[in-house]
Amino acid sequence: MQFQTKALYNFLRFTSYHNKSIKVKKWQIEDLRVLKLEKLFEKLKNLDLNLDKECFLKYGEQVDSPEEMVDVLALEKEGEIKDQIYLILFELYRRFLSEKRCISIFSDELDHRIFLYDTNQLHNDELLQNSLANLKNILDSNVDLGIDQKEAFKNFLQYLAHDLENFLFDYISDQIDAKNEVYALELIDSFYPYISKNIWFDFLRAKLKAAENISYSNEIIEKILSNLKLKPNLDLQFRILKFMVGHGDRNLFFKILKQTTEHLKKESEFKEVLNVLADFYQRLDREDLEKKILDMIDKRSKIKNDQNIKKQEIDRILKVFS
Repeated sequence: MQFQTKALYNFLRFTSYHNKSIKVKKWQIEDLRVLKLEKLFEKLKNLDLNLDKECFLKYGEQVDSPEEMVDVLALEKEGEIKDQIYLILFELYRRFLSEKRCISIFSDELDHRIFLYDTNQLHNDELLQNSLANLKNILDSNVDLGIDQKEAFKNFLQYLAHDLENFLFDYISDQIDAKNEVYALELIDSFYPYISKNIWFDFLRAKLKAAENISYSNEIIEKILSNLKLKPNLDLQFRILKFMVGHGDRNLFFKILKQTTEHLKKESEFKEVLNVLADFYQRLDREDLEKKILDMIDKRSKIKNDQNIKKQEIDRILKVFS
């Protein structure tokens, strides 16, 4: 998928925040939100674009988005110079013209709030929740115009730096863990028709229902497992397996365990299974089996995590503990 310009630079900034080794230029990842107004206009002047606030606002009356503004003010500029001007004009537009609703400004704000949430800098979820509610309205409006629901969601993603489906999954999961069940269900119902990874949201439903109706939760898990037989997803299977440590019944746990181990390729994956199994026996107060598994993990600590592992070896070891 190709990013729109602001989403691309947001992606660079967010990625470099988590991975300092990425080679980027300072201007590509600079947080212009924290700069004073005078500094922004000074940067534009250094790029041969002389503006002040009054002049900027006059141009703003002629356009409906930062993208239109850069076409008006920097049409003949090219390459990195044009991108630098765009980023500064975008920030000025965000500060002074955000009442002119456009998709890039909305998406940038959503990206910003997701970033703050992911880095534990968002002290109040209300702003993020408002953004998600507005996103739902935007998607619904697209559907009203005749656009397919999943296509509307896909079209929006080009304006966003974050992986929105993954974020929604993690955020809803956090809401469930925080006992915000009503809001979690609202989000599941709101975005389920739009996303492509519906099976992940099915797991969220199972997680949500576990506290009040474990039998129904297990039924959902069973259906998910049937789908995963046709199209395995090790990441999701691990998440389900870890969830089942504290929920559900023993037989279903080992059914998931067996189905998951059929797709293990690396030593690191097998060690993760062993750790989950140790947690499971700890919950059952089987300290004897827990200790044996932990000893097994310790013995295998010298094996490199990226080393391939044979299915026969996995089956032989797990047979002792299951």
